Amino acid sequence: MSPTAARRVTRIGQARPSQLMTTAGVGAVLDLPGLSVVVHGLSAWTTTGATIREPRLLAEVQRALGPSVQELRAAPWDPNDSKDPWTSRGVPVSTFPRWVRCPACSRLGPVDSTGQFEFVHRWGRRPDLAKWVHAGCARQNNAVSRRRPCVPARFLVACDRGHLDEFPYVDFVHQAGAGICDGPILEMRDSGSTLGPRVNIRCTQCGASRNISAAAGPRGVAELPHCRGRHPHLQRFEPCGESLRLIVLGASNMWFGITATALHLPHGQGIEEQVLQHWDILGAQPSVDLVRALLGGMPALRGLRDHSPEDVWAVIERIRAVQQPLSDAQPVDILDAEWEAFSRPTTLNKDDDFHAVPEPVPGAYGKLLDQVVLVKRLREVQALLGFTRISAPERRDLQPANLVPLGAGELSWVPAAERRGEGIFLQLHEAALASWAQRVHDHPRIEALRRAYATWLRNRDRPADPDFPIPRYVLLHTLSHLLIRQASLDCGYSSASIRERIYIGTPGNPTAGLLLSTAASDSEGTLGGLVALGEQKWLGVLLQGALADAMSCSSDPLCADRVPVPPSDALHAAACHACLFASETTCEAGNRWLDRAVLVDLTGDKLAFVL
Repeated sequence: MSPTAARRVTRIGQARPSQLMTTAGVGAVLDLPGLSVVVHGLSAWTTTGATIREPRLLAEVQRALGPSVQELRAAPWDPNDSKDPWTSRGVPVSTFPRWVRCPACSRLGPVDSTGQFEFVHRWGRRPDLAKWVHAGCARQNNAVSRRRPCVPARFLVACDRGHLDEFPYVDFVHQAGAGICDGPILEMRDSGSTLGPRVNIRCTQCGASRNISAAAGPRGVAELPHCRGRHPHLQRFEPCGESLRLIVLGASNMWFGITATALHLPHGQGIEEQVLQHWDILGAQPSVDLVRALLGGMPALRGLRDHSPEDVWAVIERIRAVQQPLSDAQPVDILDAEWEAFSRPTTLNKDDDFHAVPEPVPGAYGKLLDQVVLVKRLREVQALLGFTRISAPERRDLQPANLVPLGAGELSWVPAAERRGEGIFLQLHEAALASWAQRVHDHPRIEALRRAYATWLRNRDRPADPDFPIPRYVLLHTLSHLLIRQASLDCGYSSASIRERIYIGTPGNPTAGLLLSTAASDSEGTLGGLVALGEQKWLGVLLQGALADAMSCSSDPLCADRVPVPPSDALHAAACHACLFASETTCEAGNRWLDRAVLVDLTGDKLAFVL
């Protein structure tokens, strides 16, 4: 990463490629050891990584962002120049927030102040030592390079439309007075409190003083100006005028990445699917003779050698006539093909990035599980489409109303990351699940979640979704979280490194399955610790431990008895950080739709699925 504001581009930090999809994506504010930065939009990226081929995911991105997106690209990283401190290859960032506080004298001001703050980065091979210092601090007598780094001013303002801006310190302090004084000089001082922010902002020039708590909470909205529509990652302003709210630097609701994920599936069944997989090569050929030469000379196209060049050429011409071959040739839901591959595994349907084999179901859980599949090899590709602030999007919603774009204008590519790993796929008995879901459809706890969901949608100006199968999803999601927490104790991977993928299908074609997977950016993938837990002799132990843990929580009885009560829009019941909640990198639904009572009898109300 490099600060574009600096006169000479220099590396000031580092992040893993996968972090560009989760916590360090475009528009995210990152805390580096010596300063805080915002990742710039795609239009400012001068270098990009290699193209990642995954037709199913590209089609999903095109459906959400439009046909202008033609590529998925990896992070601009090159191991050959990673040690060069002055390389221009990297992700562009700039200091944000630009207001900082001196830890010695409590001086608060923007880094653009003439002669006040200075950027120091004289240790090129130590990007972690880059910092802003208070050059005019009278309490630090040592050389500028040895001064203590200033800390970012930790208060910002944001609106529901995704704009983010500096906190208006000068206007806020002088609001109660007769006006802004000439040449205001501010200082920020903290005082310990458990009742909220107790940070005092004072102008030493005129003596005006105000506590930041006046801007906090619902009442604080009236103390703040209207939004001026700033997107710091795009370096631009746009019309807005919405109400602003106080937000703390590092808060979890400052950035919610909108990502689409696809698992690589073997492309060895149909000629059209194979042509689509290699469309960047085959689609550029002008004649059948060149296609014949490519089929005979390129190892990557060996899967098409069972078909005649004339048949391959006919498919190419047919796809060209469609104009948008990738998006039109793929299923509407990206999970459909994955469900087919997992629910009907075969040793013939495999390649270097996918290998799934069925495993016997543990005898004690035959009433719950219909099938267990060990995914010994998988490749996961994740693309970033945009982000939101303040409110998280709904599960698998790629077009939320408050979506913030990654760049100015139409995008021709989006960042993506690929990882290889392993997983366990569990398919539940459809008949048993459907019968249970019908039985508990009007249960008071399910009704409470249904009312909370209506409130949740109404608070975010979203249309009602009467087709969402609440009982089905809550059961699958709760079981997934229980297994993730238990598996992290047994397989050696942290719970944050295990991801879930829930398959519920559609009202007309319901499905019931979940995939627990772990993956790494290394080309060799992971070590097999998770997939080993799916073996018959260990899966029964894993399920037994998970369900036993579900019986109690350190927050009981408050946790066990909890249901959302109007006007609450919390979409969970018996679930909390002590028993079910997982990290953002693990949960696909933001820790919503969880209730231990659907799997174990917590309250004696006959809600639990009978094993």
